[in-house]
Amino acid sequence: MINLMYLVLTALLAMNVSSEILNAFKIVDKSINQSTSNIQAKNETTLQNFEIALEDPKIIADPVKFAKVKQFLEYAKQVAERSKTMTTELEGYKQAIITRAGGMDPNNPTQLLREDDLDAATAIMVENEKKGAVMMASLKKYKSDIAVMVPVNDENLNLSGSNESIEKKLPINLDVEPSKENENNDWSYANFHMVPAVGAVTIMDKYINDVKISESIVMDELWAKAFGERRRQVPVFKDYAILVSSPNTYLLPGEKYTANIMLGAYNKTSSNLTIRVNGANLAVKDGIATYTATATGKGEQTINVTASYTDPNEGTMKNYTQKASYYVGDAQASISLDKMNVFYVGVPNPITFSASGVPSSALKYNAENCTLTPSEGINKYMVNVSQPGTKAKITLTANLSDGTVKNFGTFEYRVKRIPDPYPVIANKRGGSAVANELKVQDAILARLDNFDFDAKFVVTSFTVTYLPRRGEPEEASSSTQYLTGPNAAPSVAAIMAKLKPGDKVFFENIKAIGPDKTSRLIGSVNFICNN
Repeated sequence: MINLMYLVLTALLAMNVSSEILNAFKIVDKSINQSTSNIQAKNETTLQNFEIALEDPKIIADPVKFAKVKQFLEYAKQVAERSKTMTTELEGYKQAIITRAGGMDPNNPTQLLREDDLDAATAIMVENEKKGAVMMASLKKYKSDIAVMVPVNDENLNLSGSNESIEKKLPINLDVEPSKENENNDWSYANFHMVPAVGAVTIMDKYINDVKISESIVMDELWAKAFGERRRQVPVFKDYAILVSSPNTYLLPGEKYTANIMLGAYNKTSSNLTIRVNGANLAVKDGIATYTATATGKGEQTINVTASYTDPNEGTMKNYTQKASYYVGDAQASISLDKMNVFYVGVPNPITFSASGVPSSALKYNAENCTLTPSEGINKYMVNVSQPGTKAKITLTANLSDGTVKNFGTFEYRVKRIPDPYPVIANKRGGSAVANELKVQDAILARLDNFDFDAKFVVTSFTVTYLPRRGEPEEASSSTQYLTGPNAAPSVAAIMAKLKPGDKVFFENIKAIGPDKTSRLIGSVNFICNN
């Protein structure tokens, strides 16, 4: 099953490296590592059983049998040592890929920092260091080395140069499926080229698992040849724990709580396994019981789980207990306005949705007097409104895990226009100014202070009145923001060129347009020129 899952994930990589596939690799890798741990425990038990057999009085009394068991124990130890060396080599390749991908996440030591890194495995195994070819050669030699540890002739304990019949039983497969991208059928390219780091780690763990299974197969063959029969003991793991798995431990009133409950390292063929929750028996199928209850009350809820089975080797009853909990919360949702508690016309207003106990992907919305555009981030949107004085309304709903739809209510927000800016010239709003400084100013600017949005206004027209210290007053108008230069109205530019100490100049009827595209009268700027 693990190999089938691994093949499916490898095929999916050719289509897309999504977060779901990366997560699936981690799930498969966890299963592979658990399987490897179990097989390693079995291999260690086999060696222990060999040594125990050498202490059996019946075997000690038979010198020929004793010598045979002792010899096969030596072969088994050599297989275990050879497997340890091969595993260490594979762990080295895996660590090199992890290091190239930035190592482990400091905030989560069980997770790669850059698990989607497509360069790490390619660089280490295929292109730069080309460790893939070395790994393939090592696996091929390992497969041959441990296969020959099984004597071909049961009567002759001496080893031969090869044992193809055993080699064919070993799961280490180094074949390459032909493809257009890999015309040379390169094994390294097929396994590691453009594979994300988390996938490459899974592949390495898969080959480590293959090594342990191969070790187990050879040890079983050695046991069979040493004693003339396969081991009859039903495999029962030494340590057990109740596993309670639920897709959601935070529920809203009325939702159903569902949990898969199983005994760790369990046996699907067990016919005497009993599982109870709060004293009530559950139906057990393939070693798994499913518990379902309707969420009631509020806060943490606890269930008591018990399991019992009869050990097939010892004939004794084994019992285990475990507690599991889930949380029943209130149905609440909120909309966070990332800038201010009002929507402004003419600018995108950022908001964020959230709801307690509900996955972000389950939230849905309906908008009135506003439009929402998805923004970068989970449940983040930009709201656009067009009519000041109205109310924008957003209704939130969610599809809950039990199939029902929850309405979290309607949220209302005021719609306002952006505040008026004020005019400035030479970074001043009027008063006393150096004549020569005013004469070189390019334009009248519209400024808006203490506003959370990037709202830019442009002056579109103004009038100017010039009162010289000596001489007749002059007036001019402009349909642009400019005071001097080629874009300024000639009459305005002429007045600006005349400014000298003691003169007065009044800029009035200043109009500007902002993001909402409406024209606004924003005030005046008046100066007395000095030296």
